[in-house]
Amino acid sequence: MKNKGKEKEDEAFFSDSFSVLFNPHKFVFDFKQSTPKVSKTKQGRNVESVVWHKPIVMDPVLAKKILKVLQKNVEKYEDKFGEIEVKEREKKDKEEIEADDADEPTYIG
Repeated sequence: MKNKGKEKEDEAFFSDSFSVLFNPHKFVFDFKQSTPKVSKTKQGRNVESVVWHKPIVMDPVLAKKILKVLQKNVEKYEDKFGEIEVKEREKKDKEEIEADDADEPTYIG
């Protein structure tokens, strides 16, 4: 029986944003999930954002291998289902990544 109130480790994690940090020895991919939490108060409703994180740390060699595998699979996906359309906000994110300073974390979300 699983513990109630504790996150289940074996379930899929939906990420709606992520950031990437790195140093000479490792890459950190911090996948995030934001959901609203609504609670009642004497003044009415209070809406908060709850953020869960799933950081994944790896060495630079594995990060590069993942990049190649992801690129290959995106190409296969697009061959089968058509091109993935990037909306204007996502295009801006891509431009920010390309112009990003190496000392700053990269954030997409």
